[in-house]
Amino acid sequence: MDKKNFLSLLKRYQDGNTTPEEEQMLLNYLESFKAHQEDSWPLELGNSEELKNDILTGILQNIKKDKSSAHINRRFPYSNLFRYAASIVLIAGAFYFFHEMYETPKNGLRNQEVDDSIVLKLENGNTSVITENDNKDIMDSHGNVVGVQSGNTITYGKAKKELKELVYNELTVPLGKKFDLVLSDGTSIKLNAGSTIKYPVRFVETTKRVVQIWGEAFFDVTKDEARPFQVIANNVQVEVLGTKFNVSSYPEDDDISTVLVEGSVKLSSNSAKTEENSFMIVPNQKASWNKENETMTIEEVETDIYTSWINGRMIFKNIPFKNIRKKLERRYNVTIINNNKALDEKFYNASFDIETIEQVMKAFKENYSIDYEIADNQIIIN
Repeated sequence: MDKKNFLSLLKRYQDGNTTPEEEQMLLNYLESFKAHQEDSWPLELGNSEELKNDILTGILQNIKKDKSSAHINRRFPYSNLFRYAASIVLIAGAFYFFHEMYETPKNGLRNQEVDDSIVLKLENGNTSVITENDNKDIMDSHGNVVGVQSGNTITYGKAKKELKELVYNELTVPLGKKFDLVLSDGTSIKLNAGSTIKYPVRFVETTKRVVQIWGEAFFDVTKDEARPFQVIANNVQVEVLGTKFNVSSYPEDDDISTVLVEGSVKLSSNSAKTEENSFMIVPNQKASWNKENETMTIEEVETDIYTSWINGRMIFKNIPFKNIRKKLERRYNVTIINNNKALDEKFYNASFDIETIEQVMKAFKENYSIDYEIADNQIIIN
């Protein structure tokens, strides 16, 4: 969100015409806003400290009010505020502090609308919040349009002239959310909750197409024999020409896994403790790289189990509960504390799609006699 859109949104907030989602965008922008130079304070606005206190008072009053109230009047006492973007810097830190103090629910699960946001990091380190129902241009640090956001998808365009140097963006999807990405070569990527991907805004014609992933993503790669596509996931490199596959590389997991749906892929590792450091898999196979042993295992699998998350489903088939816990935490952005350690090693079958976390845990309790309680966004299993 640029300065112009920010001021426009702030004006709408002042008039009481913003949605809770837009208010969250405003809060996130204020949190990340940094002043690059010290602007002189306009004399016509009066004393800066008095203005700052008036604004903060208005913010506190509105934050404490019931969110369901229609069109709360948020008028501040100075009508010329919006002519001076630099004055917003004065209240950014305090605004975020008071928001956190009064907006965090005290009981039950957190409201996902006021939780972590999807964040796009540009090549110069600047970040912007991505709102899932937004439609806007994606700019680089020089103000050039490099892509378009349409809802929960960002699509990057092809370069109008040949590039000699790669420029990277980084997209982070928090727990409890998913997001789609289309690269400049047409490759489609679906990012699962708790994932980050680093990728070139546009690819260079003479080099491999390389991206890095932390977390989980499903790739549908556009075929280009002259430029292989490579995914780097921790210590594993997955190389393809054109294919569909799922990569899971969460830091807390023991393994980095690649499940092939279509085509073929070559996996390699510089630290493989075998005579070979590269492996080929075919459709319906999963390659798992063990981080501790630094060894690769390949097995036949049902790919639907590993790609169902794309369509909002979770399928567990003969899966240990410790792995189920991790997936539930990512999907619903909750913390699960298991005091029944023997439970972690038991294997279960289950499938869910539109259920809430409360319904999921109720199903486990009814079918597998798992005792639990929910408190302060934590699920405690006894």
